Amino acid sequence: MSVTPYEAASGGSAVQITNENRRGAASFSFNGSAGWYDLVVQYFDEDDGVSQFRLFIDGQVVADWKADNILPTPDGLPHAHTSNRRNITGVALRPGEEIRIEALAQGNENACLDYVEVAPPALE
Repeated sequence: MSVTPYEAASGGSAVQITNENRRGAASFSFNGSAGWYDLVVQYFDEDDGVSQFRLFIDGQVVADWKADNILPTPDGLPHAHTSNRRNITGVALRPGEEIRIEALAQGNENACLDYVEVAPPALE
């Protein structure tokens, strides 16, 4: 789906759940070196529902959260005001492991996901 303004999402768009059962997933394989990483999940949290997200590494749940912030969304669409970031720190990854986010949309909120970033741990 397109996000307005264009700059509010990677490439101007995000993925969302549109099916009747209100469930969906996005995944990719990790291609880096084995080690500890931080994961950054950018998603949209509208005020017309409370979507739920769950992050898996090779089938194991490493984080889950609800998109339940109170943010200004006068039009009920994902945009710069509703863009949120979830940081998951200290995740062990090996080459070929699947990184998967499962989502359950609720209300008129479609569990919109912008991106997942895999980064070296931040220096303290």
